[in-house]
Amino acid sequence: MTTDPTRLPGLRMLDGPATARALPWALLMEELAQVCREHHEGRLICPPRQVLPLRQDGVLLVMPCMSDTLTITKLVSVHPLNAALGLPTIAGEVVALDSRTGQRLAVLDGPTLTARRTAAVTLLAVQHLARRSPRRVLVVGGGVQAHTHVQALLSIHPQATIHVQGHQSVPTFVHELGVEPLPPESQTRHDWDLIICATTSRVPVLRPGVGEGALVVGVGAFREDMVELPPELVRGAQVWVDDPVGAQAEAGDLMAAGLFEPQWSLEDLVMGQPPVDDGRTRIFKSVGSARWDLAAARVAVQR
Repeated sequence: MTTDPTRLPGLRMLDGPATARALPWALLMEELAQVCREHHEGRLICPPRQVLPLRQDGVLLVMPCMSDTLTITKLVSVHPLNAALGLPTIAGEVVALDSRTGQRLAVLDGPTLTARRTAAVTLLAVQHLARRSPRRVLVVGGGVQAHTHVQALLSIHPQATIHVQGHQSVPTFVHELGVEPLPPESQTRHDWDLIICATTSRVPVLRPGVGEGALVVGVGAFREDMVELPPELVRGAQVWVDDPVGAQAEAGDLMAAGLFEPQWSLEDLVMGQPPVDDGRTRIFKSVGSARWDLAAARVAVQR
């Protein structure tokens, strides 16, 4: 997809539902792959995101990214303790502007854009890493990321049977979307093709042996003190990350397993480096990057 912001009308403000409608899964995946290619060619400026601590275990994320035509800045706060207060965990916005004139083009809902581009990154990784089209899927988590990943999977992989494991209760979206609830003690009931962990847990959420030989995606742990995946599972796996620079600073799952060096990346996969088919578990660790926000903003501005 090519975007020429100078041809577009003035500033548009998109709330959550409007942002979601502007970001269809197939176009998001296509633009994410394009951004990987542009980054590989050195055509993007994307500095590491700033992470500032806030009160109540919160953080403020400041994430800019610039291409020749479009520049974005995302300002997002994450407060994991908000769930107990009945408040959203994530709040923020993404500002998109014309790189050549500075003209503001759109303000997009930050939580919605973040959720959808993260799920689309997962879908793109699954496209390259899954040994077969996933038939039996486990999603661990009950929040926005888990919900959005289930929506994405239902859209792109309608053949899959999706089981969802919440933290303490069955997430409300399980019944809304018609997927199967799964208690934690039943994780070993099935051989999974794909497991997606989307929590803010500080202890592993998978039981010993669960995920062996499957494709496992870690989405929720975005700080070094957060861990979703068992270290022993990570140590014995092939590992890819969405952003090698960010993963070195923020991928708690990899740090807990003693993996501090850059791993293979989503960009490597898009540029044609296939996974080695040696039977090992494949892990994709996602920590986020402003490149993915840029891709989403391109899709939204174009539409």
